[in-house]
Amino acid sequence: MEMAKKKILVLTDHMPWGHRSIAKAIFNYLKKHEKENDYEVVYAEIKAETGIGDDLYTFAYRYLPVSNRWASKVFDIKFARDLLRKSTIFNLPRLKKEFNKINPDLIISAYFIHSHSLADWRKEAKKDFKLWTVVADPWTINPISFVKGCDLSIVYDEIAEKMASKYDIKKDEIMKTGWWVRPEMYEKIDKKKVKEKLGIKDDRPVIFVGGGSLGMSALPKLLPTLIFLKTKVTFIINTGNDKFAYNLVERYSKILTKLRKDDVVIIKNMGWIDNMAEVLGVSDIVFGKAGPNFLFDSVACQKPFVAITHVGGQEDGNIDLIKKKKLGWVREKNSELVNFLYQYLDDPKYFENKFKETIKKESLNNKGSLKLILERVKKDLK
Repeated sequence: MEMAKKKILVLTDHMPWGHRSIAKAIFNYLKKHEKENDYEVVYAEIKAETGIGDDLYTFAYRYLPVSNRWASKVFDIKFARDLLRKSTIFNLPRLKKEFNKINPDLIISAYFIHSHSLADWRKEAKKDFKLWTVVADPWTINPISFVKGCDLSIVYDEIAEKMASKYDIKKDEIMKTGWWVRPEMYEKIDKKKVKEKLGIKDDRPVIFVGGGSLGMSALPKLLPTLIFLKTKVTFIINTGNDKFAYNLVERYSKILTKLRKDDVVIIKNMGWIDNMAEVLGVSDIVFGKAGPNFLFDSVACQKPFVAITHVGGQEDGNIDLIKKKKLGWVREKNSELVNFLYQYLDDPKYFENKFKETIKKESLNNKGSLKLILERVKKDLK
């Protein structure tokens, strides 16, 4: 009698933030190796019941990035963590419905709220499935991201591993892998074809300006400078799903066209980008918000990164990481950003090559992360 295939559910929230990118990276890699390893993997985006939590987070993310420092301090208090964990009971109905539909042997959750809900439910209902959670920040981690009661916490490196022990996660329940980047970010692209598709017709420098999936408030730092530039350059501006930022860039582009009467500065205004690997691939340098997924996507494509803003508290460690691992520069003040832009345009090749080797090293390190997860899946599902 043929044994039933083991089932894996890769789970995340419905919001277009980094958790979804991580979940898709893990799912797509496991899916690619599904047949040869005789398991079945399913992907699900399930809305978390957080009340107005998503709206508050999105607002703070875009317009009050420093406010996340307060949240991190609050959840360092055990009482606050316990309170949040108890509130995740409201999150269970949708999760249980998905569980009963699939009946997985292993759940890999890339969203901490779902992880907390499932850990408590599994214990109370005496359910027999393995539960892994992904800690979705590298160096500055909100304490609520560590979920007691999971079989495995997947983390970026030893810094997260050390933090996990502070929140009662045992060492043998932690796996360090590097960051979880979608495999397409490592694939070579035909630059000429992609440039033609994007309407880039010459070899001028291409600067990618990215605000992350939810957008960012730093664009007003950069846009006014463009009118004064004298070196030919193309800016690809990614505003995520932030319609306000997209419209701001559209209005500015029209003003710039009327005032300049030349093609020295070209703006390609893009909202949500599905072909991120291609767009990063034709870019020469990346300016953006120092979110971990965007940062490590850029690293995978081996592009230097210039952090022009970050979410306070949540992404402070990403700023340290850029500096210590020599992945680029941090230029968050207006004057610093403007000066750096002029310096770069004076000598693009210098800046594009300065951290070439250290970026390549980090890229290769992260490239192996999904393979490590697959190896652990094969071991645990025997």
